[in-house]
Amino acid sequence: MPNNNFLFKLLKFLSVKPARVSVPDSNVEKVTEELPAAAVPVLVPIPVVSSESADLSSLPKNFDAELYLKYNADLGPGTDPVDHYLNHGYRDTWRIFAYPEIQFSKTRSANPEFETILIVSHAASRSGAPILALNLVEVLATRYNVVVLLLGDGALVEAFQDAAIAIMLNTTFNYNMEYADSTIQYLCKEFSFKFSLVNSVESHVVLELLANNFVPTVSLIHEFASAYADSRKLFSNIGLWSSELVFSANLTWDNAIELCPELSSITAHIIPQGQCVLPDLELSRNQLNIESEQLRKKLRPEGAVDKKFLVVGAGYSNYRKGVDLFIQCAAKVKQSPVGDNFQFVWIGGGYNPNSEDGYSVYIADQIKRSGLHDYVVLLDETAAIETVYQETDLLFVSSRLDPLPNVAIDALSKQVPVICFDKATGIADFLIANDLREFCVADYLDVDDACRKIIALGTSESLYKQVSCKSHEAAASYFDMKKYVEKLEALGCLSSQRIRQQASDVKTIIESDLYCFNNANSENSFSVAKTRDVVRYVREWACGINTRKPRLDFDPATYLDLHGTANTEVDPFADYLRSGRPQGAWDTSN
Repeated sequence: MPNNNFLFKLLKFLSVKPARVSVPDSNVEKVTEELPAAAVPVLVPIPVVSSESADLSSLPKNFDAELYLKYNADLGPGTDPVDHYLNHGYRDTWRIFAYPEIQFSKTRSANPEFETILIVSHAASRSGAPILALNLVEVLATRYNVVVLLLGDGALVEAFQDAAIAIMLNTTFNYNMEYADSTIQYLCKEFSFKFSLVNSVESHVVLELLANNFVPTVSLIHEFASAYADSRKLFSNIGLWSSELVFSANLTWDNAIELCPELSSITAHIIPQGQCVLPDLELSRNQLNIESEQLRKKLRPEGAVDKKFLVVGAGYSNYRKGVDLFIQCAAKVKQSPVGDNFQFVWIGGGYNPNSEDGYSVYIADQIKRSGLHDYVVLLDETAAIETVYQETDLLFVSSRLDPLPNVAIDALSKQVPVICFDKATGIADFLIANDLREFCVADYLDVDDACRKIIALGTSESLYKQVSCKSHEAAASYFDMKKYVEKLEALGCLSSQRIRQQASDVKTIIESDLYCFNNANSENSFSVAKTRDVVRYVREWACGINTRKPRLDFDPATYLDLHGTANTEVDPFADYLRSGRPQGAWDTSN
């Protein structure tokens, strides 16, 4: 074991503060005598900033001392929040020190004649759901003051700022529910929302919080329930706290019902989303032209004698998107007698076989072992997407699960036919409904069937023209953004009326003092927790999910059957109270 002298010399060499080493008191004098004067450790106290002498300009302008103490549970009693932040907290990017800033638009002011609505997006990335949310904002901003809540960052933040009167960006909702709750309350105090559109399952965290503030919510569900681990609980909560449910395809609704039978008591709306307009990237016309020409050469390689039939797949390279199925189909087409007339290209991010050892490696190996090096090309995502549609002959949606991909809607609008697998995407619903199953919908993950349909379209000019025109005309009516937004708006206004009734019912029940709370030991005075228990009870009976009695001696179901309510939107217990507590089989108190 090294002696103390050796330890100090080693620490000096490593530039580590020796004060952290424990040296027995009896040896300290001996050790320091053996060291040269320059090596004797000098303990210099680290200066501590106090709030009395601190330069408070270092504090964030919106620093909230009370909030800082409330939401940083590791701070002990008596901690000075300003002292702590200036000395330590500023280093911790995860610390909560204020409500998220409401960023008002510099290009769009609130119109005093408009009502205000809220649109929630789980992210601001340049991807499907956020692009749809941005399009909703842009359309509805012509008749509403639109406020946007972003639960994630991304490239579209500035576009949201330009389109809405205000945005709030908060990435901590999923990590601190108490803070999320306070933030929603803060937002609802700043604005009076007529209704909200909550886009994507990924935004579900806000639903209960908005319901507790009596903000009507129209939930837009694009995802398959089977894509989530605890789907029954997740979708049950979405059904409970949403005022209205909108699914983009029958396929996703059927999947939700199958995995969450509780939803069968709810009337969901199947409304295919409209075609989205992609936001412009910050590229000059010259840069875009250069990228377009480079892309065109990759899609249509120079030196090709004949123009080949170009089959394109698109999306982030992962198992769900079925890039492996796309490649497998390409291999079968190549083996056919007409295989030399085709070319397959996949466009999208995520393919990095040289830097990750997951899906990309297997895709690269599949291409190599199938002998498809020059036959299948994988390209990164591009800003020149219009060039892709101009050059593409056919879009192959090879996804295993893909509710209603924007790329398919865009392709159809450009008269590019689409082939997909049955029961794997909502695009199949559209194609089948328009008598295009025979030509465009392969059996579920049946690569051989997809191969036959690709070859049929690629070798028959008359069939190709027939399918292209028919699918294009049908898509123009089916994927209509204007109609889509109008339907959502109508549901929002309807839910606004319903939520007012629910607020009235909650008030009646609370004022009666006859509701039996889940927590029997709670105090008599109404607390926030008690009020929210009543809100949950009213929501349960409004949607029919996990219903319970408001008290042991009253049966709401019997009251509804034998007595009925003033209208179908009124809660049975609230109606019973307003009606003077009439006697009947529903009341067993006597």
